[in-house]
Amino acid sequence: TQYQLYPSRWSALFIFGFGSLVNAAIWITFAPIAKITKEFYGVNSTNVNMLSVIYMVLYVPGTYLASWFFARLGLRGTMLASNLINFIGAGLRLASVKSNTEANAAGYPLLLIGQGLCGLVQPVFVNASAKIAATWFSIEGRDLATVIASMFNPLGTGVGQVLPAVLVSDGGNGMMTLLIAQFAISTIILVCTYFFFKEEPPTPPSFTQTTRREAGRRTGTPCSAEDLYALASNPNFCLLALGFGIGLAYFNSLVTVLGQQIDILGYTDDDAGIYGFLILGCGMVGCAVVGPLLDYTHRYKTFLRGLAIVAFGAVAALCFGLRPNNGVGLGIIFGVMGFFFLPILPTAFECMVECTYPIPEEVTNGIMLSIGNIVSIGATFLWQALIDAQGHNYKGTFVPYNYIQIALIVGAGVFLMPFNGEYRRLDAEKTHMETQEQLIDPMEKSDATMESV
Repeated sequence: TQYQLYPSRWSALFIFGFGSLVNAAIWITFAPIAKITKEFYGVNSTNVNMLSVIYMVLYVPGTYLASWFFARLGLRGTMLASNLINFIGAGLRLASVKSNTEANAAGYPLLLIGQGLCGLVQPVFVNASAKIAATWFSIEGRDLATVIASMFNPLGTGVGQVLPAVLVSDGGNGMMTLLIAQFAISTIILVCTYFFFKEEPPTPPSFTQTTRREAGRRTGTPCSAEDLYALASNPNFCLLALGFGIGLAYFNSLVTVLGQQIDILGYTDDDAGIYGFLILGCGMVGCAVVGPLLDYTHRYKTFLRGLAIVAFGAVAALCFGLRPNNGVGLGIIFGVMGFFFLPILPTAFECMVECTYPIPEEVTNGIMLSIGNIVSIGATFLWQALIDAQGHNYKGTFVPYNYIQIALIVGAGVFLMPFNGEYRRLDAEKTHMETQEQLIDPMEKSDATMESV
C-alpha cells in the first residue's frame, strides 16, 4: 500500500511547535530573573517560584482538559482553543505591569492568573507531540517528527531563560517590553492556527493511522475505563511512567531553581540565563543527533537506557561542580547534561506509544508527564528550602541540596533500567507490510503465467 504525504504536514508541525515554544517560554520567564521579579512585584522567593510551579500544579487537570479537547474538538479545534487560552493568559500577564519600571496595584495576582491559564493548556503542547507525528507523518518520518515536535518545548524554555536576562535589567526595567513580546508572539500563533492548521491530511499516512480512522477513536470521552485498566495492567507502562516522571521532576526543579542555586555560590542572573540556554541549546543538538538515529534504527529501548546512564553521570558531575569560581566548568557540565538529557523526552514518548498501542498517544504521554509534574511540585519547594537553609556560605559537595539531586536521578534509573516494553505499533506496521507482500506475490505469479501463455 502506498501512503501519500502532504506538504501541509509541515505547517501543522511547526504551528504546533511554535505554540509549544511560547507556552514554555512563558512558564520559565521569571526563573532567571528571580531577584528582579521579587523587587518588581514586591513578593518573596516562594511567590516567584509559584509562577513556575503553577504549571506543575495544573498539569493533571490540564491533561484531563487536553484529552477532553481532543475527544470533543478534534486536533484543529484543540489547537485553536489552546492557543486562544494562551493568548488570554499572555494578555493578563501584560496587564500586571503599568510601565517598564512599575507593576500595577494588583500586579502579582494578575500575573499568577495569567501564568495559570497558560499552564492549564501546557499538556496540549507537551502530550500531543507523538499525536501530531502519527496523524501527519509516515512510519519513515514519524520518529523524527516526534523529536522535532517535542523539542520546541525545551527550545521555548531556552528562550525563556535567555530573553528575560537580555531585556530586563535591575529594578525591573524592561519588564513590560518582555511581556509585550510574549503577548505579540501568542497573537501571531493564534492567527496562524486559525488560517493554516488543518484537522488531518485527506488520506492517512500509515496503516496504524488508517485503522484508527476506521475504528473511530474519537469517542467523545477523554479516556475509557478499558484503556486505564489496560495501562495499569501493563508493567512496562508503569516502569516507564514512574522512571520518566521522576527524571522529569528533576529537570523541572533544576530549571526552576537554577538562578537561586547558583546565586548562593556567587553567580549572577546573567549566568543563570547562560547556563539555562546551554542546557537547552546543547539538548537541541543532542536531539538533532538522536532523532535521525531513532528513525533509522527504531532501537528506542537501547537509546533510552544509554541516555539515562550518561545523564546520571552528568548529575554526579554537577554535584561536584557546584562551587564558587567554577563558571567554565559549570558551563561544560550543563552543556553535556543538556545534550544527553533532552533526547530522553522524545525517546520516552516513542517507547510509551509503542508499548501501549493502540491507546491514544495524548492519553499515555499525558499520564507519564502528569506523574512528573506532581513530583516536581514537592521537589521544587524542597530544593528551594534546602538552598535557603544553606545560605551564601559554601560548605562543599556533600550538602542536602546535592542529596536531592542524586535521590531523584537514582530513583528515575531504578524504574527506567528494567523497562522492556514491546514495539506493538511497529509490529502492527510490519505485519501489515508482510501481509501486503503475500497478497502481491501470487498476483505477480499469476500475471507471469498469463504472459507465458
